Amino acid sequence: MQWKNPDGSITEGVVIEDGDGNKITAADPFFVAPGTGVTWTLGGALPAFAATPTFNIGAAPTLAVNWSGQSVAATQSGTWNIGSVASLPALAAGSNTIGNVGVNNNPVGSAAFAASQASIGTTSAQIVAARTGVSGTGRIAATLYNAGSATVYFGASGVTATTGMPLPPGASATINTQAAIYGIAASGTQSIGVMETF
Repeated sequence: MQWKNPDGSITEGVVIEDGDGNKITAADPFFVAPGTGVTWTLGGALPAFAATPTFNIGAAPTLAVNWSGQSVAATQSGTWNIGSVASLPALAAGSNTIGNVGVNNNPVGSAAFAASQASIGTTSAQIVAARTGVSGTGRIAATLYNAGSATVYFGASGVTATTGMPLPPGASATINTQAAIYGIAASGTQSIGVMETF
């Protein structure tokens, strides 16, 4: 609404009247009785208020506003209660990898161990067979001890004195592997003690 001032200037504003046509002022705030409602329909641009209007809407009224083509910013505060989660769906059947457990560094020790001995000559032969699987079945580590009088070289299948890791007499070595371990002696037949943890 527009008013023409005595000096010729124009003042714009909004006038709210009650049911009898009386203008509502700051001293007589707009009151909506509890349990009743009021609907505002605004067309075009929102009016510019010189100050924030005050509305006394009483207790629990019904207030409906029809914003025609307008957008209003809103802020949500308080607590969002989404209920509780009782269970999660099961993993799909099959081989599911969920991370690296790192069983080779078990601080409380292995579930089991086994000791054995192997006689190794000058031809590549198996010292200890593969032991695969999870903790309790798969090998964590194997310790080899050369109880013989000559160096034994150990490694993968087909190991030679040139490609293998030397294990001198009286020495031991621990290998963190589930694979089979092979060896070949520099001379004669040597006894290799084995301790597996799994």
